[in-house]
Amino acid sequence: MIDLAQYGSEDSLGLHVFLSNLFWLVSIILATIAYRYRRLWNVGDTPWTFLFLTFIFFWIRELGHFSGSPLIASVRYIFGTLSAIFMSSTFILLCSRICRRKKDSKLVIYMPFIVGTIFPAIMLYLYYTGVEINSIKKTMGLIESIVWIVAASSIIYTTYMLGMHATGGFTSVFMFFQFSAFAAFTWKLLGLIEIMGSPIPYSIRESVETLFGLFAIVSMYLLTGMLRKLSKHIYSE
Repeated sequence: MIDLAQYGSEDSLGLHVFLSNLFWLVSIILATIAYRYRRLWNVGDTPWTFLFLTFIFFWIRELGHFSGSPLIASVRYIFGTLSAIFMSSTFILLCSRICRRKKDSKLVIYMPFIVGTIFPAIMLYLYYTGVEINSIKKTMGLIESIVWIVAASSIIYTTYMLGMHATGGFTSVFMFFQFSAFAAFTWKLLGLIEIMGSPIPYSIRESVETLFGLFAIVSMYLLTGMLRKLSKHIYSE
C-alpha cells in the first residue's frame, strides 16, 4: 500500500503557503494602484473589477491554509473556483474588446456572478443533506480543479490572441499572464491526477502553485509600471 504521508498534505503549512499569501496580497495592492491609471487603457472598468476579484478571491483561498478545518477547506475551494471564473472572464472580456472590437453585453458582465453562485449552492446542498464534511471537501476540491483547468485553457488562448494584437509593454503583460495560466493548468492537472488515485509529490504541486502566483504578480507589476510611466509621460508634456 502506498504511504500517502510521504507526499504531504495540501492543508499542511510550509514556505509555499506564506509565499503564496504574500504574492496574492501584493498583487491586490498592484491591481489597486493600476486601477488609478485605468483611464490610460481604454478597456472600461469591468475588466479591472474582474481582475481585482480574481486576486482577492485567490488570496482568501490561500488564507484558508491557516485553518485545518475541512469546512474551511471546502469554502477555500469555492473562493479558488470563483477566482478561476473571474480571471478567465477578465481575458475573455479583454479579447472581445481588443481583438474583436465588440462592446460588452449585460450577459457577459453578469455571467461570472451568475455562474459563481452555483458553487456555494452545491456546497450548501451537500452540507444540509447530511453529506460527510470530508466528502464535501473532496467534492469541492475536485470542482475547483476542473474549473481551473477549463479557465486556464481559456486564459492561454485569450492571452495568445491578445499578445498577437498587443504592442509595447502589453505584449510582456499578456505573456506573463499566459505563463501564469500554464502554471495554474499544470498545478490543477497534477491535483486532479492525484484525486483520481495516482499520488503526486506535494512538493512538485506546491512549486508549480508558487510559480502560478509569481507569474501573476510579475504580470501586475509590469502592467502597473507601464501605466505609471505612461501617466508620467502624458502629464509631463
